[in-house]
Amino acid sequence: METTLPVEAGDDARAAIDSILARFGSPALALAARSGVRVVHLGRGERYAARSPALRRLASRIDDWPVPPAGLFVVEERAVYLRSTSPMTVAHEFAHALDCALGGGVYLSGVDPRVLRAFRAARAFVTPYAATGLDEYFAESVRAWVGANDVRSPWPRATRERLRLIDPAMANVVESLFRNELAA
Repeated sequence: METTLPVEAGDDARAAIDSILARFGSPALALAARSGVRVVHLGRGERYAARSPALRRLASRIDDWPVPPAGLFVVEERAVYLRSTSPMTVAHEFAHALDCALGGGVYLSGVDPRVLRAFRAARAFVTPYAATGLDEYFAESVRAWVGANDVRSPWPRATRERLRLIDPAMANVVESLFRNELAA
């Protein structure tokens, strides 16, 4: 399934990205496209700041981190930047883009009381990274919903079933988003 989103990538990377984005379904992809989201795959050795005007303007040093991120989402640009096309990375970063699209330009996870209540009430998280903040909680929960995992990841497999078992409140929020808000 080719997405309706602009995806800047070579053929192999494009195929890998499209296969993961397809898991989100047409309504999610259409919302992201209407919201101006685009996906950019960086070439080998290419720096984030070379492709992102916002990161360049902010004098970001992200490219100089000992281990630069495999991907990131820049809200201001509505751009998903990917060094990796791994299922985890593509799904996680697109989940941030979806969070922004659902929030009308800000992260829904930062303003939706359902997400805040679920996060505050959580006693366990679908992945360790989900515990680090509302936006990561949202992104990892959505990643679990679409079942995007990497075979070499040391983290527990993020699946819809695991999310329902560990965090039923957030599973209900994500299910509502996919069944109601995205389907509308």
